[in-house]
Amino acid sequence: MATTKTTVQELYADIVADLQPYYDDAVLLPNPQLITAQFLVSGTAGNVVRIPLTNSYTNGATVGEGNSIVAAAASDFNPLDASITMIKRGVGSDVTAEALEDGGLAVVRQAMLTRLSRGLAQATDVAGFAAMKSGFGATDFGEGGTNADFTTNFVFSPEAMGYGAKREPNVTMFYDNDLDTHQFRATVRNGFATLRSGFGARVTAHATVGTATANLTNIAKAVASLRGQNAPTMMNGLYIAIVDPSLEYSIASQLNSVTQAAIGDLSMIGNRALLTGIIGQAAGCEFYRSNNLPNAA
Repeated sequence: MATTKTTVQELYADIVADLQPYYDDAVLLPNPQLITAQFLVSGTAGNVVRIPLTNSYTNGATVGEGNSIVAAAASDFNPLDASITMIKRGVGSDVTAEALEDGGLAVVRQAMLTRLSRGLAQATDVAGFAAMKSGFGATDFGEGGTNADFTTNFVFSPEAMGYGAKREPNVTMFYDNDLDTHQFRATVRNGFATLRSGFGARVTAHATVGTATANLTNIAKAVASLRGQNAPTMMNGLYIAIVDPSLEYSIASQLNSVTQAAIGDLSMIGNRALLTGIIGQAAGCEFYRSNNLPNAA
């Protein structure tokens, strides 16, 4: 009888590498740097946060001697409001006792906790971007696409949106002795509302990398629109631009052509400094990339 791979392998234990994670976007919108109006209302009654908004000021007018000041320029305090409705988002999985035993309790449990919490984070960003899409001004500063081939990108002030959380992300585990199964359930209750539609702008671009014609010029137009609304910036004096990989590539290509046409090749450090400087100064934005942006349909 020959010695074969099948018989020899009995001498060796299985070699199992460390579990490799699945990578996805980091959480963006609950970041207070991006949305300053945040309301954590756990433990309180009700599921709607109503936010009062001061109405616009009235410019003073020239008033003739002895004439009514109010008749010339009345500035009444008439606040508006925006409401954030708390919506439950959830994701879950059932894991058999055998899977935990054979896969290793600590490894499988941690993998499930990470998986479910990331699912809640993605659902939160998707909901926030959807609220931006429906709530920001009607003008599209991008290519004007209206179908699933286009992505809706955003330029906005940190005071454009409101975020509320009734229940922070929570993962619980229950044991079903009839099925001999552990049930993992993750939930969060949160919501978004547009506080001032003019403090945000949409910039659509074709979603296929290398196809988008929207670029830094379109971002600059959106920034100009926000400045025209007196929209506040972040502490660093910049607005927030959240773009998909296609628009990111289009902007980078535009900047690369600027360096080649104007001053020739630079060192890698020089290119990075120029890229950062032009984006920050010419467009007035701090850029973030996300794959959770909605399509333009």
